[in-house]
Amino acid sequence: MHISRLNLKNFRNYESVEVDFSPRVNFIMGSNGSGKTNILEAISVLANIKSFRNISDHDMVKWKSSSYYTSAEVMENVVKKFEIGFSFENDRSRKKVKIDDIEIKKASNYYGKFLVVIISPEDINIINNGPEGRRHFFNSVISKIDQEYFEKLGEFKKTVINRNNLLKQLRERKINDAGQLEPWDLIFAEKAAYITEKRRNFIDNFKNTFILNYRHIASDDNAPDIKYVNTLGVFDKEAILKKLKERRTKDVLLGNCGKGPHRDDFLLENSDGIHFINYASQGQKRTAAISLKISECDIIGKTLGKEAIILVDDIFSELDEKRRKGMIKLLSRENQVIFTMVNMNLIGNDIINGSKRYEINNNYIHSL
Repeated sequence: MHISRLNLKNFRNYESVEVDFSPRVNFIMGSNGSGKTNILEAISVLANIKSFRNISDHDMVKWKSSSYYTSAEVMENVVKKFEIGFSFENDRSRKKVKIDDIEIKKASNYYGKFLVVIISPEDINIINNGPEGRRHFFNSVISKIDQEYFEKLGEFKKTVINRNNLLKQLRERKINDAGQLEPWDLIFAEKAAYITEKRRNFIDNFKNTFILNYRHIASDDNAPDIKYVNTLGVFDKEAILKKLKERRTKDVLLGNCGKGPHRDDFLLENSDGIHFINYASQGQKRTAAISLKISECDIIGKTLGKEAIILVDDIFSELDEKRRKGMIKLLSRENQVIFTMVNMNLIGNDIINGSKRYEINNNYIHSL
């Protein structure tokens, strides 16, 4: 899978841009603030229906414009066209998503069709921040390779919202019948059993790939293990239902579901069970974050038999020479790779040879 052509209109700092990419290695260069990352952001919007920067659609519209449009021609045996348009007028916004001119109404029918993995400096937050960021990362990876997981996860999130609303009403004594929780407990237990089992099976395979990639980047370091922490402590539907009933009084006092897949974590730790974040240097954390993303590429390839497009956003300045060389070696693969950087001083000739290069000046992108 690779992008052959990208088209942007009124997206970020670009009024109109069209880029033809090489199916292998591409470099986009420009000074800080020139809009390099905006190109990758547009691709991430096309792949995931939202920005990898967690920016709203309104904020991606070019100044003094009321809409943006992005499209990509993606080669995968045949050419597929992906399009996303967003507009707002009179405080009303509208977003359209299309594949080959057919509008897609359900996110589950779109997500995972355009496979992109983004490696950026912000990935270190997967390591540094709390469980929510790690859950988001692993949910995203599993959803790309398993449409049913994506759908069940969405259903589970709605169940949690409905159950929480009832718990708050019980806490505030707006209702007195706790029996109203029963149907939501049943749905919660069914979805939670599916999600936790999928996560447990997935992490057993993923962590071995992760450890290998970590060692390739930093051969002298001991790679951390990844452990799935199931807060309910059980995986079977009936056992989960029992746990919910045991916790009911606590959940009512909290006004929310205190444990479950929405509270679980994926912990990185050493062989002694010490959390990675408590002993790792910045370089080790950066290595772990990059290894997670490269492992995502590998899992997609092994599971789906497809090569995800890799976007690398100005990451090399964050690494020492040894880790930089290790990462470049890992990225010398069949995947299409699109790098952004200020200049190519930190890149070796092995990966530069045969690449396509672009430079951004005054909101225009030029082929070199």
